[in-house]
Amino acid sequence: MKGNILIIGAGVFGVFTAIELARRDYSVTLLEAGQLPNPKAASTDISKIVRVEYGADREYFKMAESSMIQWRNWNDILDEVVYHEIGFLMLSASIISQEHSPYEANSLNMLLSEGYEVERIKSDEIVNRFPSIAKDVYQEALYNPQGGFVKSGRAIHLLAIYAKRIGVQIIENTKVSRLLNENDKIIGADCLNGKSYYADHVVVSAGAYTPYLVPELNSYFTITGHPIFWLQPDQPEVFKSDELPVFMADIANTGYYGFPYNEEKGVVKISKHAAGVIQHPDDARIVSDAEVSDLRAFVKKSFPTLRDAKLKNTRRCLYTDTHDGHYWIARHPGLKGLTVSTGGSGHGMKMGPELGKITADVVEGYDHGYSSRYDWRHIELGQTRKEEARMSK
Repeated sequence: MKGNILIIGAGVFGVFTAIELARRDYSVTLLEAGQLPNPKAASTDISKIVRVEYGADREYFKMAESSMIQWRNWNDILDEVVYHEIGFLMLSASIISQEHSPYEANSLNMLLSEGYEVERIKSDEIVNRFPSIAKDVYQEALYNPQGGFVKSGRAIHLLAIYAKRIGVQIIENTKVSRLLNENDKIIGADCLNGKSYYADHVVVSAGAYTPYLVPELNSYFTITGHPIFWLQPDQPEVFKSDELPVFMADIANTGYYGFPYNEEKGVVKISKHAAGVIQHPDDARIVSDAEVSDLRAFVKKSFPTLRDAKLKNTRRCLYTDTHDGHYWIARHPGLKGLTVSTGGSGHGMKMGPELGKITADVVEGYDHGYSSRYDWRHIELGQTRKEEARMSK
C-alpha cells in the first residue's frame, strides 16, 4: 500500500475519491456522519441531471463529457442501470439567439463545434413531441439525445458497496468534530463519538459542513438551500420518459428544471436552480409556502396537467457554493496532509466520476489537467458566480 488516506464525507465527492484512491493502491477509510446514502446529503435523491450543456464554458463541457462516458461505464460495473440516458431538452421562451437566450445559444454552439447532433424544435412541434408541455409558451427547444439522469441515492448506495468490495473501509454514523493538527500537519480527525482516526493524508469532502471543519474557508463559501418538489400527476403517461426527457425550462430566467415520471415513487420531480436561501446545514430544511406558490404558477403556465397535482413531498437541497461558482479541489497551502474537495454549487453528481479522479491527482501532487480555477485561491468579496444556466434571483 502507498499510504493511509482518511476521507471525511461519503457523498458524491467522497465516495468517488475513495474508489479512485483505492484503485491507486492506498488504504482508504471513509467516514460518514449519517447512514448511507445520507438523507441530508445533496447527493441523496431520486434523480440528478447528467448533461454536458454548460454554455460557453468549454472546460466544464469537457469535464461533463468525460463524466458522462464514465457514468455509462458505471452501469456495467455496478451491474445496474443508475445512469438513464433518455436525452436532455432545453426549452427557451424566445427563439434561441445570443441576445435573448445566451445560455441556450452558447450551449448549442458548443455542441455543434464538438460534433454533437442536436435537434432544434420549433414552437408548433414542441407540444406534438412532448404533449405535457403547454402550447406557445416556449418558442424553441434543443434536444440532445446524449444526457439524462442518475438515480443519485441509489448510485451512492451501490458505489459504497463497490468501494467496500475493493477495500475501502466505510464507517457510518461517525461525525467529525475537528481535524487533528500536529506541527502544521493534519494527522487525522476526532469524532463526536469519542473515537479518533489517523492517516497520512486527510481529504475533507464534507459538503456543506466543509467550511466548519476548515474554518479559513468560511469567507469563500455560502451554503444555500434550493427547493425540490414531488408532484403526483393525474396523467402520468404524458410524463413518462418516452414522452418527456430531462428538461430545463428557460432555466436562466425561471430556474426550473425537472425529470420524467418516476414509476417507483409515482411522481414528477421539479426543482429550482437559482440563488437559493442562505442557511446553516443543521437548520430545518423546510420549503416555504412562497416557493410552493411559485412552483404552482410555473406548472400552471408550462405543464398545465400538473396545475392541480398533489404535492407529495418537498425537500431542500443544499449547495456548497463557492463565491465564484467553481469547485474547490486543492491541497491546503499552509497545512501539510490536507486536501479539500467540495464546492459543487449544484454540479457534484453530474461530474462525480471526474471529480474523484481530480481529487486523487491533487492528493498525489499531480497536475490533474484542468485549469487552476479549482485551486486554493482568494475570492474577492462580492465576486459573483459565472454559471450561465443558474437563475440569479
